[in-house]
Parts: sequence; C-alpha cells; structure tokens
Amino acid sequence: MSRYTFMLATQGHDAQLRARMAADHMEGAIAVSFRREPSYFAGCAVQGDHTQVVTCIDSRNSHMAGLGSRSTAMALVNGAQQRIGYLSDLRVAPEYRRGTLLARGYRYFRELHQADPVPFYTTMIYDGNTPALANLQGARGGLPLYRDWGKFLTPALRLNFGVASAPAAGVTIERGTPEKLPHIVSFLNRNLAARQFAPVYRESDFPNGRFKGLQPKDFFLAIRDGRIAGTMAAWDQAAYRQTHVERYGSLLTIARPFYNAAACVSPVKRLPDPGARIPYVYLACLATVNDDVSVFRHLLHAVHDAIRGGPWHYAIAGLHERDPRARALLALRHIPAAGRLFVVHYADEAPMLDTVSTRVPYLEAGCL
Repeated sequence: MSRYTFMLATQGHDAQLRARMAADHMEGAIAVSFRREPSYFAGCAVQGDHTQVVTCIDSRNSHMAGLGSRSTAMALVNGAQQRIGYLSDLRVAPEYRRGTLLARGYRYFRELHQADPVPFYTTMIYDGNTPALANLQGARGGLPLYRDWGKFLTPALRLNFGVASAPAAGVTIERGTPEKLPHIVSFLNRNLAARQFAPVYRESDFPNGRFKGLQPKDFFLAIRDGRIAGTMAAWDQAAYRQTHVERYGSLLTIARPFYNAAACVSPVKRLPDPGARIPYVYLACLATVNDDVSVFRHLLHAVHDAIRGGPWHYAIAGLHERDPRARALLALRHIPAAGRLFVVHYADEAPMLDTVSTRVPYLEAGCL
C-alpha cells in the first residue's frame, strides 16, 4: 500500500486546507501568506464555476502533504465563449518537496482532466518564485507543458495620498446600481471580447456567484453621451480570502516603529503587525471602450480618490504587460508585484494556441 493517497478534498478536509495555506509563505522583504478563512471552499467560488481540490495525504501521520486546485469556467477565447481551465493553490509542505510527489500529483490531475477535458488551462506563478518556475517548466516526469504568456502586472497601489484628477473629455463618473447591472455586464462582455482569456460575465455572478461580495454599488462607471465608456469596481474579499504579514526583513523591522509613528500624524497607512491581515481591495472589471487610456486614467484616479478614505491600505489591480492601459496604472505610487502567466496543456494534445497568442490577455486579479 502506498504511503501517499491522492484524493479530492471534501468539507472534512477544510481545516487542513486552511492550515496548509496559512503555513506556506511567499518570501521577500515582507513574507506573506495567502489565507482562506473561515472556509477554504468559500474562496474557490471566485476561481471558476466548478473547482476540484486535490489533496495528498501521508498515511503515516494523516498530514496533508500538499494540495492543488483545478477550476473550469467560461472565458473569451478569440472573441468567442469557450470553457477553459485554471490551475491554482499548488502547495507542498517543505518536508515533502523532494521526490516524486509532484509528478504523482500531476498524474492524478491528468485523470481528472481526461474525465472532464478542456482545451487548455491558464495559471499564474508569482515573479520570484524560482523553485516553482524550475519545477513546473520542461514537461518533465509527465507534467504538462507550461507555455510562458508574459508578465501579468499586479501592483499594490498605495492609498496614502490623493492623486490629481485626470479628466477625460465629455466623461463623468457615476456609481453602479442594481438597475444598471445588465448594462454593466453587457458592456464588459462586449469590450473585453478583444482580450484573451477574459471571463464571461453574467448578472448572476454579482454578488453571490463568481464575483462573491461584489455589489452593483461597488462599480464606478465612466459615462459619455449617456452611455457607459468604462467600468471599474472596488472588490473587497476580506470575508473569505486574506493576505497576512508573516514577518518583516531586518530593515523593515527596524524602520516599522518610526514609520507607524509618522502614520499617526499623516495620511500614511500603518504597517500591520506580524501575523496581521493586510487591508487591501481589488480593482476589478477593468474595461474601457476601444482601450481608451484617457477614460481608464480618469476612472482610476476617481476610484483611487473615492476609496482612499476607506479601511484599505492598498488597491490591487491586474493588467498584462502588453495592455496599453498598464502605463497609467504604474504611474501611481505603488509596490511593484507581478506574476508570469502560463498556458498549460499536455504535449500530446494540440490546442490551437498559436491562433490566440497575438491578443493581449486579460484576467481578473481578484479571481487568481
């Protein structure tokens, strides 16, 4: 009998899944963990319409050695709706990272794929995660092919100070309402059809579907000549997904008391205590007519100003490095962050990826 058992997670595994997520840290000047409290499965809703969570259990001690999830959802591929996959939350406990567990886990994943095939998957690996990049690329040990699709920028915009307004000709800003939701959804699907891998938006996604907790009132709309010219939403996921500070590097450990003292008498936001949650909000549904950068900049600055007085320290937005709007995003004060976008498929399968490579990708940062 094998020491390790691969299986689909159930609600009975929830506590172990949450503990595994909390225990794995992304290292750097600030080490952080990505958590799912109070329920791991509640956070799966944003990753797709259907999610399978694979776990590896060590039979000697019943410990969860690792996990990973496979989600499927409708996306826009070459402008048409198509069901594709998304791979996420790959976690392996340090004591299990040597050996063949990763390859065995992917063999189990292929069984799931064969039972419910999709043409390909997308996935994101954070820049700087050298071990993951080294282990997953090359299609070794039966792993699928990971094809690099470029850098996906996810800067954390600082909400300390206001930014200058950036008006666009003939554009005003309005807030969303339930009555406007059908028009918002139609606008998103129409104007993100030119993007690759953008989700298919549905009215039922807000606020109890894939965009869990995102209300119509959280939308900011750029209006020109009585019509929507751009959308942006502030999406707070703290109720089911969180990022925690685990520890600070030596320089920040020394500087933090002085920085926080300055925060008492200025708009600067305090640095959270080790172990505390980082207050942030996602900027979602970033669509503009014809990629109009001036409309995007107007929306971005207006949203930044509107949410700056709220409970959040940062606003996290996501755009591909080839997106013409990325420059406006990076012009604001921010903490740089990015991931590498990969398209994943098996070597003996032949998705028509060469026909989709020229379009600029778009993914929702809050759905990663």
